[in-house]
Amino acid sequence: MLIVPSILNADNLRLAEGISQAVKAGIRRFHIDIMDGHFVSNLSYGPQLVSDFKKEFPKIEAEVHLMSNNLDVMIPAFVEAGCDLLEFHYEAATPDQVGKWLTYLKEHNVKAGLALNPDTDLEVLNDYADRLDQLLLMTVFPGFGGQKFIPESPARIAAARYLLSVACPKHVPLEVDGGINGDTAGLAKNAGAEIFVAGSYIFGKGSIAGQVNRLNELLEE
Repeated sequence: MLIVPSILNADNLRLAEGISQAVKAGIRRFHIDIMDGHFVSNLSYGPQLVSDFKKEFPKIEAEVHLMSNNLDVMIPAFVEAGCDLLEFHYEAATPDQVGKWLTYLKEHNVKAGLALNPDTDLEVLNDYADRLDQLLLMTVFPGFGGQKFIPESPARIAAARYLLSVACPKHVPLEVDGGINGDTAGLAKNAGAEIFVAGSYIFGKGSIAGQVNRLNELLEE
């Protein structure tokens, strides 16, 4: 099980400090939400933040969750910035473009991830599962942190886990993002999730290290 804190919910004026506290608690990957104000209505970070992150924390993975449909500009920019893994949305591209960008990421030594919205048919994975390094299932609709976990998500996670096992001979890690906390992480884990994006639960409840440790304990039960 892997906890990946989302910095979207961190204090931007004390971001490096918050990241450092999580690293000291054992975190080895951070989730960086990139929102363009078009594919989703919110705005967040740009490539410079990823570049700065990798300079400050070179041994820690930067996982970019790209919520943009300007893929021709955005994917190369974040690859150049030094991200370790990039997940773009199936809904932001045509089927041919999805394949093109998965190949591009592989060719540039960046782990290739695909993100699916809660209402996207899981059957689309049949065409791409063997090219994925990771699948991101949204357990809220993307755009804003702090939303509530969609109750139907565990059944969807289980269905995706089964589909991936059938469609791809290699194991594809399954990540969940949205409303992950002490109550919902266990539901997602039992359904087949292995990687847990947690934002407000980690950064919005006092001690960052304490929340990381608490979530680890819950996932180990």
